[in-house]
Amino acid sequence: MKQRLNGLRFKTWGYMTLFSIAILLLIWVFQVIFLKPFYRNSRIGDVRYVASVIEDNLRNETLSEGVVGVVIQNNVCASVYNQQGEQVYFVDTLGVNCFISRQNHQENPNFMQEYIEQAKIVRGTDFYFNLTGADQEREMMFYGKEVVADFTSYFVFVNAPIEPLDSTIKILQDQFGYVTIGVFVLSTFVALMIASRLSKPLQAMVKSAKKLAGGDVKVEFEPTNYTEFNELAQTLNYATQEIAKMDDLRKDLIANVSHDIKTPLTTIKAYAEMIKEISGSSETKRNEHLDIILMEAQHLDVLVSDMLKLSQFNQPSLLINATNVHLKSMIENIVRLFDNASKSFNIEITTKVDEAMIVYCDEVKVGQVIFNYINNAISHAGPDQHVFIEAAHKKDVIRVSVIDHGDGIAKADLPYLWDRYYKIDKNFTRNDSGSGLGLAIVKSICLAHNLNFGVTSTADETRFYVDLPMEAQAEVLL
Repeated sequence: MKQRLNGLRFKTWGYMTLFSIAILLLIWVFQVIFLKPFYRNSRIGDVRYVASVIEDNLRNETLSEGVVGVVIQNNVCASVYNQQGEQVYFVDTLGVNCFISRQNHQENPNFMQEYIEQAKIVRGTDFYFNLTGADQEREMMFYGKEVVADFTSYFVFVNAPIEPLDSTIKILQDQFGYVTIGVFVLSTFVALMIASRLSKPLQAMVKSAKKLAGGDVKVEFEPTNYTEFNELAQTLNYATQEIAKMDDLRKDLIANVSHDIKTPLTTIKAYAEMIKEISGSSETKRNEHLDIILMEAQHLDVLVSDMLKLSQFNQPSLLINATNVHLKSMIENIVRLFDNASKSFNIEITTKVDEAMIVYCDEVKVGQVIFNYINNAISHAGPDQHVFIEAAHKKDVIRVSVIDHGDGIAKADLPYLWDRYYKIDKNFTRNDSGSGLGLAIVKSICLAHNLNFGVTSTADETRFYVDLPMEAQAEVLL
């Protein structure tokens, strides 16, 4: 039940209902409750407008010409008196209902004197009040104001009927019930229609998402007629593609790790059995077999060590101990670690680093990056059996490059070299002699340092590089 109440259809209906209630309340307030005040304010505006027209015509001496139309249009009667209390102008559209009609004036010539005196008291402004009583057929509004034209005071009075609105309000109240029912029915229909149109693509996406959660990485999220849903579908399709890639990498990782662990273990087991059964009494053969066991154990140690390093460098809380580092000394110390390997493979390592270059980095972790680059280059040195290490200024950083002249790498494969155990083809990995995790470790360290890194490759040259901040840029970049 709770799930249904939180559903799109119920929520849409609820919002539409609240919107309808708000509209109905506004209609009730303005059409019923405030109808009389609005009408009275409107009539006050009418009589003030008529009075202003009379005032303008008094000053322009066109009283008889410009007033009649306005009086008829606003359904009022108007009269103008001079300082002596004499009526100098009168126009009537109300007949006997006009409070200031000629008949009243003839019956009592001074009956307007009271209102003239009141206009004098409020000189500079106006006054108005409602006339009710047994002598009035309906409620009337009486308005008065003193105006000055040609240094002469005149008194303008306007009389406007106030129409009874009780019957109108009663009709509106009766209609409001039918309007309320109609609005609720219409809002329910519209809410269901909107919810249905919105829920269909969402339900399709939920169905596809459940398939994706079940492991179907070939599922596709279909586009819809709504921009926001299309953006969501595109994002989910992109996520699906990335999940598919990660799934393939996971399978490759399991296969490669299993192979890398199982192969030396099988060799160790085989040679241990040979020592036990065959070469145990022969010191020469026994030592030969033990050397093979030690070599395979060392390979396992390298693999486990690299996996631990990769796990460590992928931690969000990885501590970066950055200091000023003499670049040439750091690289020379790393190159010395390859003395035996370079002699064994007959590889020559050449460095070209300026003595004055100072970088700001974590020497141990960035040293691991350069170490892995050199190890990778030695494994794939070209016919010249040469590995080059260069450092050069590039804008605000120092770029350290490790270069070999072995077989190049296809452009399509370059973005994926940093993935653990990524294979350029099924039979060849760029890091055959190592654990297969060297470049993945490089990526983790560089991302943790916020360092720019990459690789470029042609048919006969491959260059791995990393950009290190100079001392002056340390606080900005790290």
